[in-house]
Amino acid sequence: MVSNLFAGNGSNPAVRRPLFSISLGGDADEWRQALVSLTVEAGLSPFADVVTLYLAGGASVPSVTLEDSGAIELGYEDATTETVFTGQVEEVRRSVRETTWITAVNGGALLSRTRVNQSYEQQTAGDIVKDLAGRAGLDTDTVEGGADFPFYVVDDRRSAYQHVAALARKSGYLAYFTPEDKLSFVPFTAGQAVQTFTYGEDVLSLHAVEAPPVVGAVTTVGEGAAGSQGQEAWSWLVKDPSSVTGIAGTGDPERLVQDASLRSGEAAQGAADGIAGAADGEKLIGELLVPGSPAVVVGSAIEILDAPQDVLNGLFLVRRIRHRFSKRGGFTTWIHFGNTGDGGLGGLP
Repeated sequence: MVSNLFAGNGSNPAVRRPLFSISLGGDADEWRQALVSLTVEAGLSPFADVVTLYLAGGASVPSVTLEDSGAIELGYEDATTETVFTGQVEEVRRSVRETTWITAVNGGALLSRTRVNQSYEQQTAGDIVKDLAGRAGLDTDTVEGGADFPFYVVDDRRSAYQHVAALARKSGYLAYFTPEDKLSFVPFTAGQAVQTFTYGEDVLSLHAVEAPPVVGAVTTVGEGAAGSQGQEAWSWLVKDPSSVTGIAGTGDPERLVQDASLRSGEAAQGAADGIAGAADGEKLIGELLVPGSPAVVVGSAIEILDAPQDVLNGLFLVRRIRHRFSKRGGFTTWIHFGNTGDGGLGGLP
């Protein structure tokens, strides 16, 4: 398991020995002998995180059954391993060649399979997210309030995780599962980068795309009169929608979004800010390949330094990651990132 990968974060090039730890059934010695490769993929909602493990045949194959639960840790011999995924076995495929493929998922898959018909009155987006997580039997990490909804309906035309993603967009928040399999629902704050990558030292590949925003000026129009006539007036129809209208962003293309769940001026403005912030965050998106970096998680910020073009340097939001370990190729991390923007990057409706 010796990998000819460079050590990161400004240190001199060095050979590092990657390590892994798997607790999805079986013992450590069996995993060390049988594992050929593993891939961990995670992303912002509604992406459902997934792990794929490829095992060689033989008597030492770990005994793994459906719904076995546990964690995967990755790291290096000269440091510590860190948890990159917690979940349960979803699928086991075996062949006559004695190879085994194991797929494991976390709460994102459970929320994606959960469909609910439920109305909520005088609740925040965070309250609704907590209820949906509870119905799926999931743990939560930090869940902040977000937008206030005098009345909100969740229906089974979309999965619970899609509803969580929509609530994140309307609040200007990010929603994702932590490596400990807990649902997080928070605004993005750039803060300090969890890791810094320096061109010429620990960047294996890097490219980015700049493009005009898909949305410029955004106008959101809701329904009801909760904003101007009190919270109990959410069901009223209004002749003049100005009290439930929000405006954000500038320039073309302009977009008008009508959303019946926005029943107050505050909610309409928050949704407009969220959509404009999401579009701003996609003006520049890129992909970065680096030596394995288990500290990088979805929803965190990374920093890139000394790239030959200024636009490739700076602080970026981690939108999706892929950790890959193999006995032949070592340990690498692929990062899909976006510029930090001014609001939540939860996607457009």
